Amino acid sequence: AGLTGASISTASAYIADISTDEDRAKNFGLIVALILVNIGAHAVQSNWSFFTMYKFDWTERMVGISLGVLGLVVGLVQGGLIRWTTPKFGEEKNIYYGLTFYAIGLLLFAFANQGWMMFVFLIPYCLGGICGPALQSVISKNVPSNEQGELQGALTSLISATSIIGPPMMTNLFYYFTHDEAPFEFSGAPFFLGFILMAISVVMVYFAFQRNKDKTVES
Repeated sequence: AGLTGASISTASAYIADISTDEDRAKNFGLIVALILVNIGAHAVQSNWSFFTMYKFDWTERMVGISLGVLGLVVGLVQGGLIRWTTPKFGEEKNIYYGLTFYAIGLLLFAFANQGWMMFVFLIPYCLGGICGPALQSVISKNVPSNEQGELQGALTSLISATSIIGPPMMTNLFYYFTHDEAPFEFSGAPFFLGFILMAISVVMVYFAFQRNKDKTVES
């Protein structure tokens, strides 16, 4: 807690220092959103094998195949699709669409009752990958060119912190709703939490952009 707390505090202070008064609220809103996205993503990254083995009796081989498909689709989205969506929709819409796809995919995972559904639901979930680069790009555009390296270091620190918070949060939630004394069985609980976090991030992004537009109109 001390290590991650120090990382977040330092990165947040840095973002405050390099942002103008007009951009500061927007940057913080986009950054809390980025943190929630990365924590929510650990519902899949840290919980996939536990969930699929528990829910569908998948073997290690099947889990490996599914993760291979996941990696392939992610590669297609981030390596190819983003080059088309960014100029067509713009970064702001990419963020909204990406977060929505993430949320839909996680909600579908939470209530999947057949193994084949997980492969189908990977499509909307992976399409959510268009939001991450757009979020970071919008944040970086509000920072001077000679501060870009420091900004990326700060963002990397924040994302690393989510990799410490996310896995125990999601795996313990899975355990809580699947062990013998659970109040009720809901193995999809981590995915549902991920859905909630993505939904919250959509709201935060909306208010961040709206606040910035209001200030632009006033000026």
